[in-house]
Parts: sequence; structure tokens; C-alpha cells
Amino acid sequence: MKRFKQRFTGHQISVSMIMWLIAFAALTCGAGITYAVLKNDQIQVARDIKQMNEEIASCELTKEYYRSKTSSLTSRWAIRDRLAQDKSNLQPIEPSAVEYISSENASRIAAAGH
Repeated sequence: MKRFKQRFTGHQISVSMIMWLIAFAALTCGAGITYAVLKNDQIQVARDIKQMNEEIASCELTKEYYRSKTSSLTSRWAIRDRLAQDKSNLQPIEPSAVEYISSENASRIAAAGH
């Protein structure tokens, strides 16, 4: 029975130690995967924020463009020039002919008109 002689067991790892190593490896892998997923989400959110900021800047430029365009088209002097170019029959209103109505008198005047 020399063939079945017992081996030296001093360097063997116990089953409980293997289970602890597997648990630690699974925990470490799980933490790594969770970190990668969260980092990917963070990068995606940063990209979305950057894209939104670019769109906001574009909208601000568009708003300023249209604001300057409308202010140049609706200014009193531009309207007068266009009316003169179109040979319109409209005449300017004298400031003395303008009547200003305060907010407390507006309801009384509106009621009197009916």
C-alpha cells in the first residue's frame, strides 16, 4: 500500500478559504462593473449637458438675431421711412392728440363705452 501513501497536506488550501476567495473576487468584480456602469452614465450625462448648453447658446444667438431684426423693423423711424417709400396716406399723430388712460380709469371708461 505504498502507492496510496498520504501526501503532505501543509500547502493545501482549505475549501472555506477557496469560498472566501471566490466571494472576494465576485465582490471585487461586481464593484468594478458597478463603477464602470456609473462612470459611463456620468459621461453620458456630461455629454447631454454639453449638448444642451450648445443648443441654449444657439437659441440665444437666434433670439438676439430676431430681437435686433424686429427692433430695426419696428422702430418708429424705420416705419416712417417705409411709409414714405410706399407713399402711404397715413399721417403722423400729434402728441397732443394722444390721450393716456390710467389703470383705475380704464374700467370706468370701458363700462361707459357699452
